[in-house]
Amino acid sequence: MSSLPEKYLDVLNDLKEKIRNARKVAVYTVNTQLLSIYWEIGNTVLEQQKHEGWGTKVIDRLSHDLTSEFPDMSGLSVRNIKYMRAFAEAYPNFNHLINNRSQSHGIVQAPLAQLPKDQNNQIVQANLAQLSWYHHITLLDKVKDPAIRNFYILQTIENGWSRNVMVHQIESGLHNRQGQIISNFRNTIPTENSELVQQVFKDPYKFEFIYLGKEAKERDLEDALTNQLTKFLIELGRWFAFMGRQYKIYLGDKEYKFDLLFYHTRLKRYIVIDLKIDEFKPEYKGKMDYYLTLADEHLKDKNDAPSIGLILCKTRDGLVAEYALRDSTKPIGIAEYKLSEKLPKEIQGELPTIEELELKLESELEKIQKPLDKKLSKLKYLVTGLNNEDLKYKHSPERTEIIYKKLLLPLKKNISHSLRKDINPLFKSVECFIWVDHQGHPTEKEATEILSGQIGFQCHILKLEYRLLGFKKAGISAFDIWKTFKIDLGNYSYKCLIENPDLIITEKLYHQLPDKNGLKSLTEQFCESIVDYINLRIEQIKNNEK
Repeated sequence: MSSLPEKYLDVLNDLKEKIRNARKVAVYTVNTQLLSIYWEIGNTVLEQQKHEGWGTKVIDRLSHDLTSEFPDMSGLSVRNIKYMRAFAEAYPNFNHLINNRSQSHGIVQAPLAQLPKDQNNQIVQANLAQLSWYHHITLLDKVKDPAIRNFYILQTIENGWSRNVMVHQIESGLHNRQGQIISNFRNTIPTENSELVQQVFKDPYKFEFIYLGKEAKERDLEDALTNQLTKFLIELGRWFAFMGRQYKIYLGDKEYKFDLLFYHTRLKRYIVIDLKIDEFKPEYKGKMDYYLTLADEHLKDKNDAPSIGLILCKTRDGLVAEYALRDSTKPIGIAEYKLSEKLPKEIQGELPTIEELELKLESELEKIQKPLDKKLSKLKYLVTGLNNEDLKYKHSPERTEIIYKKLLLPLKKNISHSLRKDINPLFKSVECFIWVDHQGHPTEKEATEILSGQIGFQCHILKLEYRLLGFKKAGISAFDIWKTFKIDLGNYSYKCLIENPDLIITEKLYHQLPDKNGLKSLTEQFCESIVDYINLRIEQIKNNEK
């Protein structure tokens, strides 16, 4: 306990009391209270790091102590506490807004970019409790820009996305597509509604759940989308109700068909979608104008707003699309769509694999190449593909002494420093030996003299043997620990292992000496192996006592 910050116990007891109080809240507010106490823990860690200089080891101890006090409460791991800290840092006003909330629970419909920064942050933080903790840690991991994260928070709440759907929308770059459609909405829809309508549509639409070959027709695209209607609706967004495909409208003796017809329950408008398998052409706009006239005449109710047209094309020239819409009086949007570039499984089975093509190619080459030529060609190809570092030094007494001084001795110092406070006091005595080949030396001076004093001496093994003797708390089951860090010196490289049992942790060339971070990593791995073994032995002792 001597290594802990001065006020640690007071902070710990305060957090324990807050957790107890939070767990008494009624079931229907569980998520809010869970996020609230997670924020409390994270904010406390932030404050203590700022004012008291808390480090990683204190967070490790905090996790251990809280878990011990509340063994039935999940989510108190070191990793999760670090997420709590990130959560509190990202949303500094969360608990204040949750506890003093007087505003409406409704979702703001204005686009993110139109909201003042402070107002947007407050709206987001006031609605955070509507998302699960798993949503939040995913957002903190995948979206680093706060403004973009706010966009996905509001979209997830409004659309009721599961975590998986939210991940899909993030990975598809929805924030770069939402509202980016080329349209004439600002000229054909009243100002107070035009921006809301603009935000309903995207560009491009990503239909990566379907694949179409080069010879596909528009009906094939239509079939594929309606066969995957659930995924299609997710990509379109919330409030789209599917009314039908090849939807028929009769005018006199003539029949007209809309590729796809939807009704948007929030906008109160019919959405007519025309699918194109090629690039946008200006004449497509004229056809959509006529379709919208038919829809308004035959489908629109007196309570409905005028219908909207969406032309989905494989590609489009932005300037051509803008000119085509310039004089139109009907609300029309023009967007691209992206299909999957991966072949579906059923088609893959009909085509030769890469391996099959390689085998065929090799068979043809064998007919024109001599065996030696073929092998030399393969060797040259393999050598060309190697990006490894060239050899610089061979094993020698000089290189051994460098490895000893630059790796083994600093490592010995690091390990001794790391174990001296928390591990060494648990044992009756501690010893550390250095081995040069098969000679053990209790002091660095003796080992150094052996390496530097014998001209031509070729050492093949260096060892650091750490002995912890007589575990004090084990009574008659007292045990010792002998752990060895071993360096095997080969012809051109050296290996670092932890013995008992053997575990290779790195292999390097002689000129590749570890830097400060490399030494830290080796130290942590060695010390971790000792702690793991102590835990194992204690568990065995407890089981035997039962």
